Amino acid sequence: MVTDNDAPYILTDPSDIKQIATTHFQSSAGIPSVNVTIPATWSDEFNPKDHINAEVYTDLMNTITESEFSQTISGLLTNKANDSSTVSYESVKHAGSFCHTIIMKLLNAYLQITFIPNSW
Repeated sequence: MVTDNDAPYILTDPSDIKQIATTHFQSSAGIPSVNVTIPATWSDEFNPKDHINAEVYTDLMNTITESEFSQTISGLLTNKANDSSTVSYESVKHAGSFCHTIIMKLLNAYLQITFIPNSW
């Protein structure tokens, strides 16, 4: 179903559906679409690689569990310079369970809506 001038209608032509689907997936991440032509010398770099097991990406967008979050937080380095966010790893480590819950919920919300901030 497509809405044009506030009037919804259903597309049935396969080429129209393909165009609408392509436009949707190119813009759904919130990143402006840019027409980019990949040079022929690089095109092979973007093809699937036989030596990389595609299964490793299966769970990439799964919800972050408390166990995974705790393990990651405990493994953060300390005594390191802050990045542009000015929040140190040490601050995150010692923030407490309430703050950890909020951070984890925020990260999971990003995964659920598939919105990753450009600054990341």
